[in-house]
Amino acid sequence: MKTKPSPRPTFRSLPLLIGLFAFLAAVFAALLATGSPPGGGHGDANSSNRTGVSAAASALEPIGNTLWMVDDLNAIADGVAIDANDVWGAWTLQGARLGAYPIGGNGTPDFEFSSFGEGNSGVASAKGADRMAYMESNAAGNDFRIHGFKSTSDGTPDWSFSFPETDPNLPASSKRLAVSRDGSTIAAVVSDEPATQTSKLYVFEGDTGAIRSTWTDPLRMDSVDLTDDGSIALVTQDNLAALVDTSNGNTLFSVAGSGAGNIFYRISGDGSVFVTGGFALDVYKFDGTTYQRVIHFTQANNWFGGASIVSRDGSTVGSFAGNFANNWLTGEVFLFDVASAQMIGSYPVSGTGQYQGTPVGAESNDNGTVMAFASWGTEFHDWPEVMVFNRNVDLIGAIDFPGSAFGVDVSVNGQYVVGAPKPSTLTNSAAADASS
Repeated sequence: MKTKPSPRPTFRSLPLLIGLFAFLAAVFAALLATGSPPGGGHGDANSSNRTGVSAAASALEPIGNTLWMVDDLNAIADGVAIDANDVWGAWTLQGARLGAYPIGGNGTPDFEFSSFGEGNSGVASAKGADRMAYMESNAAGNDFRIHGFKSTSDGTPDWSFSFPETDPNLPASSKRLAVSRDGSTIAAVVSDEPATQTSKLYVFEGDTGAIRSTWTDPLRMDSVDLTDDGSIALVTQDNLAALVDTSNGNTLFSVAGSGAGNIFYRISGDGSVFVTGGFALDVYKFDGTTYQRVIHFTQANNWFGGASIVSRDGSTVGSFAGNFANNWLTGEVFLFDVASAQMIGSYPVSGTGQYQGTPVGAESNDNGTVMAFASWGTEFHDWPEVMVFNRNVDLIGAIDFPGSAFGVDVSVNGQYVVGAPKPSTLTNSAAADASS
């Protein structure tokens, strides 16, 4: 886990809390607004006239003012989700818990919940309904549970389920959990190694927790995503994308990816478009009969698996690719128009130092006009750990954390962005209002 220098004073002067063994974390929320953003890169796939952020441009300031912050001396904010009313935070390690934070509040949770008080956790919420899911595993990694909540649950789960499968090497996380937009469906993937050497997809009824279907496969399941109505689950299986019918657990379509490890595939709201990543960025579109690959993009020594996203309407795909050949010290954000299968533009970043700026997450508003990308960041803050772009690949929002980002989410209209950092020896948290 890295420790980075304190944020530039242009962000906000907040007390620094330093502890030798303390883990410090925060939940950030950012309010974005349209206007005259700073210049960003744009052009077609063959364009060499790309602009972005480099070490020489490290004076870039985060865009916006603080809305609220949440700090914890013992836990780490490892996952976040935002819906119409709340930011849901999944805290890990000592003090592991779920926190429900009203967007319009001051960072004080409406309620918190935990079965274990330590370990790992993940969170996902419905974008169009009052329903969320919290997944947790204990510190030993031999007890996995999932719980359903609403904003009105007041800390008591509406339902709970204990998984019989356990794997300490693949603990609970937000990537392994999904909630459909309408709240009808909750999906989770768990591993059962070394007992059976299999992974399993569980599909639950959102309101009751009743198991609708399951699917077991020997290939490891890394993450899951759902369509708006929850009828299709996109399961990331190492180097394979599998579309699963959630009514019966049958595989509807599958295709090989381009590498395994740190890969999280995503699907559009109606299921017509999905994106896979790895050594290449591949986009598949339903033609009325089956899925056809409509975009295939590669760049030497770049990994597209950790931070790719498709907008809910399927119009726009984005990916933050990192260069593994130079210790993840350079990367580039790419946006594509799905209908034309053309690159909209790109935004390169570069830095120096010993820390890896690995891309770790991406989210979008409904129509792809606001996309946020999270990364671990570099030793010298050569680019912000959360960067937010419009569809012209202009940088319209940014938050520079004191440590690595590990979670990000965007509200349906793109007004809010929420992120979770993971500093180790200091903390500084804020939320940005880009309207100022």
